[in-house]
Parts: sequence; structure tokens; C-alpha cells
Amino acid sequence: MLRMQKLLSYLLMKREGSLLIHFYRLEHQEEDLKKKKQAEPVLVRLQRMSDARHSDDYALNKSLRAKLRSQKKRVAEEEAASRKRGLGIRLLPASDQDAAAAAKVKFSSKFDRNRKDKRALINAAPIFPGLSVSSMSGKRRLELESKRRKISASTASSLLAGGYKPSSWPQGAVLPGRQKGASVNARH
Repeated sequence: MLRMQKLLSYLLMKREGSLLIHFYRLEHQEEDLKKKKQAEPVLVRLQRMSDARHSDDYALNKSLRAKLRSQKKRVAEEEAASRKRGLGIRLLPASDQDAAAAAKVKFSSKFDRNRKDKRALINAAPIFPGLSVSSMSGKRRLELESKRRKISASTASSLLAGGYKPSSWPQGAVLPGRQKGASVNARH
């Protein structure tokens, strides 16, 4: 008996629920139809405007040519700027990120190099100047050390490889092996 009552109450609730759903649909269906009728003229007008805008071939071609002209002009300006800077490639336009990254870069200046050279000279100098044999020879030694530091590796290697003829050689001197039958004049 209890089971029958539960089943009967369930069926009634289900029937009432389905009736409520149907009434809800009917009420809101009318509102949806009203909204559709109100929005229809706007949609039709937008569709007509879109059709008119895209159906005119002349207007489309005109806008496309204007875009291409402005693009060509921008590319020509970028190439002129790169030629002015002596670059063989076209640079992209500058951005805020580029400016921030460039601001973070620190290049070593001549001041920093001079300061490092002076510190190296100070470190190479004796602590007690009175102990050196000759103060003049110490200064001369420091000057020579600073000059050695300034000589570039490429210059030194070309000197060692024989790329230069020392000025102390006599004018008529010829290196052996360069000309057949030639002899080297030697001083006695």
C-alpha cells in the first residue's frame, strides 16, 4: 500500500512538472518571437550594408591599392633609414621593448679602460720605491709593460710571421728564396 502511494505521488509530480515546463515554454516563446520581430529590421539592414560594401569591386580595389601604397611607402622609409645607417638589411620599427633592452646594455668606456690600465700600473709598481735600483728604470719598465698590453694580437702575429720589413735593414737587402740568383748584401 505504501508503495502504491509513493508511485502515485511520483506520477502526479512528474505530470505537474511536465505541465509546468510546457507552460513555461509557451510564455517565453511569445517573448522570444517579439524579440525576433524587433531585431529583424536591424539584422536585415546590417546584411544589406555588408552586401553593399562587399559587392562594389571598385571600392574593394581602391581600398586594397591604398593599403599597398602605404605599405610600399613604409618599406621605402625603412630601407632609406637602414641605408643611412650603412646596413644592408631593413630594420623593423623600434618598439618600447627595444628601447628598454638598449637602456639596460652598458658599454665599456674609455674611462673604464684607462682606470684599469692605471690600476694595473699601480699593482705592477713596487710597494717601497726606495728599494729599486733606479727609479728611472722602474718608470721605463712600467711604460714598456703598458705598451705591451696595448699591442694587439693581430699586429704582433703579423710582425712575428715576417709580414713587415724592419726599417733597420739596408735598402738593397733581399730575403733569400724570394728571387732566384739574388744574394744578400751583408755588412762587415
